[in-house]
Amino acid sequence: MKKILISGGAGFIGSEFVRQAVLKDFEIAVVDSLTYAGDLKRIESVMNNLKFFKCDTSDLESLKEIFKQFKPQIVVHFAAETHVDRSILNPHIFIKTNIIGTQNMLELSKDALFINISTDEVYGDLSKDDESFREESCLNPSSPYSASKAAQDMLARAYARTYNTNIITIRPSNNYGPWQYPEKLIPVVIYKALNNEPIPVYAKGENIREWTFVEDCAKAILSIIDQQNTNEVYNLGSAIEKTNIEVVKSILSLLNKPESLITFVKDRPGHDFRYSLDSSKIKRTMDLSFTSFEEGIEKTVKWYTDNKDWLFKKAEELKDYWQNVYQEKADN
Repeated sequence: MKKILISGGAGFIGSEFVRQAVLKDFEIAVVDSLTYAGDLKRIESVMNNLKFFKCDTSDLESLKEIFKQFKPQIVVHFAAETHVDRSILNPHIFIKTNIIGTQNMLELSKDALFINISTDEVYGDLSKDDESFREESCLNPSSPYSASKAAQDMLARAYARTYNTNIITIRPSNNYGPWQYPEKLIPVVIYKALNNEPIPVYAKGENIREWTFVEDCAKAILSIIDQQNTNEVYNLGSAIEKTNIEVVKSILSLLNKPESLITFVKDRPGHDFRYSLDSSKIKRTMDLSFTSFEEGIEKTVKWYTDNKDWLFKKAEELKDYWQNVYQEKADN
């Protein structure tokens, strides 16, 4: 039984990975600092199947004790600050967590297989007609968040070359599904629609994202670990592209809410227009399947409507933040 340590395992994608990993032949440790977006409720059902350590990845000395005690053979590094809007308001925490935290994790993982969870945003953005990004595409980040993740990727690459650390970098597209903290588009829309509140949409909602159901993403990461093709980079996306306004309207339709709830607000500074990944490399080497957007969004909406207590409690924490971010309406 291999020992696997999962950082950020109480976060959105990390917790889905944990819930799937407990069904495999692993001895599991989860490290999470339980910041605003971390929640042990996400892994409450499997807590008896793992060891949990409350620790910030920027705290090297505490991490050393955890690694010394657990001695992981595989490290899956999800822990990160991930929201672009927050990175614009407070970039410092993104540097601390995504760069310093990653360097600490890499330093302690030289003898392990290190799975570096990155993002499609490191590539920058595309026009509507541009070809999708490949793993060999240049990194061209646009926000403090994506810049910190690009630095994370470069650190991982440096450790692979300098210390011969076995590293696999995975760059997923936008994930969605149950348990996502309601600062991201889909849970924001669901919450606002359920409350019959105005739904903020940047500019005219024409920005395009590639949407991957979170269960599919976690399953793919487990498949990558099984193959252990080290020192590889994999794009991980469904090839399902939707404009933001299409996503919003899909949710309103499922909830039988009027489109008049949509309120266009001033665009995000430096807002990337389109993300799109060429994931042919991973699809050639692994037997992966992806949930259709129609099925995935229906499951997601149902989960949030069935778990309103959790959604509403988290949303209450965001009222001042939303006011700060979405305060200006878009120009006509």
